[in-house]
Amino acid sequence: MWQRRLFTHVTAMPWRNGQGVTRIIAEDNTHTLPAWRLSVADLLYDAPFSAFAGWQRSIALLGRGALVLREKTGAWCHTLEAFCEPYVFAGEDEVLSSCPSGAVLALNLMLRHSGHAEQKEDFVLHQKRFSIRNTGQTKNNYFLFPSTGRWTMCSGGVEHSVTAGAVWYCTSETVQNTVLEPMEEESSLYYIRT
Repeated sequence: MWQRRLFTHVTAMPWRNGQGVTRIIAEDNTHTLPAWRLSVADLLYDAPFSAFAGWQRSIALLGRGALVLREKTGAWCHTLEAFCEPYVFAGEDEVLSSCPSGAVLALNLMLRHSGHAEQKEDFVLHQKRFSIRNTGQTKNNYFLFPSTGRWTMCSGGVEHSVTAGAVWYCTSETVQNTVLEPMEEESSLYYIRT
C-alpha cells in the first residue's frame, strides 16, 4: 500500500559543510553502513556541495528553475532543469552549484560503492503514463516524487491525486499493481526503486 509524506513533515538538517539544508527521505537500514540514502535538498543560493567519498550520487531537479553543477577543476559542468534525466557523478568530486533562476529543490540518491555485485537501482524520469508491477522476486523500496503538474495514481482499485511537495512510497511486500497517469501537459515525476 502506498503511503504519502509531505516534505514539510521531514526535519531539515544542515549539510555537512553548513552551506545548505537537506531532508533525508529514506535510507538503507539493513547494513551497519547504509548502502543508499535518498534526500531532498533546499538550494537557496550558490554553494559548494559536501563531498562523500566512496559514494555515487544521482541528482535531479524537483519543479521549475535551473541548477548548474560544476566540478571545481573544470572536469565537467552540467545544468539541471525541469524535465531532465538525473545526472550521475562521483561523491568525492568537489562540486560547486549555482541557482541562476533562484532557489530550487534537488532530489539526491546516493549509493555506496561496494565490492559486491552491481546494485540494481532505478532512478527514472516519467512524463507519460506508466505502471509498476509487483513481481514479488526481491525486496525493493519504491518512491514516487512528483515534480511538475498533477498525476493520478490507481492502485488496488483506489485512486489518488499525486502532486509536488510530497513523496509516495511503499515496499515490495505492500505494493500493488499501480498505474500513474499525467493529468496535465508538462507533468513530470521521478520513480526510484532501491
